[in-house]
Amino acid sequence: MARAPTNSLYVIFLRLAPAFTANIARPGVMDAVAAAAREGRTPTPEALVALGVAADFARVFVERLGYLIELREAGVLRAAGPFDDLTEGIYICNVRDASEARRILERDPLYRAGFIEPDFVVRRWLAAI
Repeated sequence: MARAPTNSLYVIFLRLAPAFTANIARPGVMDAVAAAAREGRTPTPEALVALGVAADFARVFVERLGYLIELREAGVLRAAGPFDDLTEGIYICNVRDASEARRILERDPLYRAGFIEPDFVVRRWLAAI
């Protein structure tokens, strides 16, 4: 009997476009995003615009957060977020292979809108613990 493919952890290392960094670095934005995410929801575009985020970015960013929450609820996304300098970030995905991990990023609304640079790297992670 053939064994079903098992999932592995893949890490996507990505670079954030300068427009992403400029918007997300505004005071209060990361706090609003983290608070909403803890509650399993996204902040509203209007709430982000009130913090100084550009309206076009806020709309796509909220769409993207909804996408990430769906992936997390489906057990696909373990973690995602920027590093503290807000120029790079990672996704940790529970998927079958690297091509599936690539598709996750390529479907991200922020990636499609150009707020994530196209030169990302996908690596299988052999988590020991």
